[in-house]
Amino acid sequence: MAPSRHIRVERLDGATRRDDRDYVVEEAPLQLRARGTPVATIMRTPGDDLALVRGLLHAEGIVATPSQPDADAVELDVDPAAFAARGLLASAACGVCGRAAIADLELRARAVTADTTIAAAVLTALPAQLRAAQSVFAATGGLHAAGLFTPDGALVAAREDVGRHNAVDKLAGWALAAGLDPARHVLVLSGRAGYELVQKAIMLGVPIVASVSAPSSLAIALAERFNVALAGFVREARANLYAHGWRVRGPA
Repeated sequence: MAPSRHIRVERLDGATRRDDRDYVVEEAPLQLRARGTPVATIMRTPGDDLALVRGLLHAEGIVATPSQPDADAVELDVDPAAFAARGLLASAACGVCGRAAIADLELRARAVTADTTIAAAVLTALPAQLRAAQSVFAATGGLHAAGLFTPDGALVAAREDVGRHNAVDKLAGWALAAGLDPARHVLVLSGRAGYELVQKAIMLGVPIVASVSAPSSLAIALAERFNVALAGFVREARANLYAHGWRVRGPA
């Protein structure tokens, strides 16, 4: 599997909107199996998989020799219990390919049916608003953020964390406790839009996800399948629309 792929996008640039092609990074699961038992699933860019597994095992203090990856899975001759104590134990539900990951998500989530849209000029202004709300980042420069906005550009809530996933989880937890209707809001991410972050948005029911950086191939596939608009490189009147661009009106 190649580390990137060429796909169709819509580019927003000020007053223009045009079809184009773009390269996106490939993201796919790599399953680790200890004596046949699935023990962990790593979301990664394919390539150097054996080195990746060796590095992970070394960092976790697990002594095992990984086999050559086969069909996005690596076999390890080690007791599965070696992984459980380190918090790496994972279900095999994620699967070993993008189709399996999407099929698993379909068991737990539904496509977003809300008709929520946003104006292009509003969308491209959201990352700057999120950045202005990052008080701890302003002092440290070391945090990611996630924010929920209304379609007219009003910031509802923002959360920061050293982990991109943690920031989204904090925001989702707040929204659920507050009784917020996610289907009428936009999720803005301060970093890359990977599979797991788009998955979290789908589980929450958010119809539009905007990131200041790039999405991965599997994130795009998820967004397309679950009726979620996915915008990347959103900044200064520009954005690339990778899925369900109909949710972004304009630019005029």
